[in-house]
Amino acid sequence: GLGVGFGLAVDPVYISEISQAAHRGQLVTWSEIATNIGILFGFSSGLIFSHVNDGLAWRLMFALGAVLPCFVLYFSTFVMPESPRWLVSNNREEEARKVLQQAYPE
Repeated sequence: GLGVGFGLAVDPVYISEISQAAHRGQLVTWSEIATNIGILFGFSSGLIFSHVNDGLAWRLMFALGAVLPCFVLYFSTFVMPESPRWLVSNNREEEARKVLQQAYPE
C-alpha cells in the first residue's frame, strides 16, 4: 500500500527529471498506462486463480504480486541512473554531469 503509493508518486517525477522535454509527456503517459495495465493484471489474477484451491491461490497471487516485482526492481537498480537533481543536491556534480551526458549524448 504505502510503498506502491510512493512508487506511483516518484515514478513520474523521476521520468520528468531524466527525460528530454520533447519526450517528457509521452514517457510519463506510458508510465501511467503501465500502472493501469498492472492494476488490470491484478484483477485478472483473481479471476484466473478463482478455480484454484484457496490454500494455494493466495500463495500464487502473493508470488506473482510481491516476489516477482521484487526481483524486477532489484535488477533495475543496475541499469537506472541516479537522478541528476539528487546528485547535485548531494554535492556530486561530476556524477550528475555523467548521467546527463548519458541521457543527452550530444
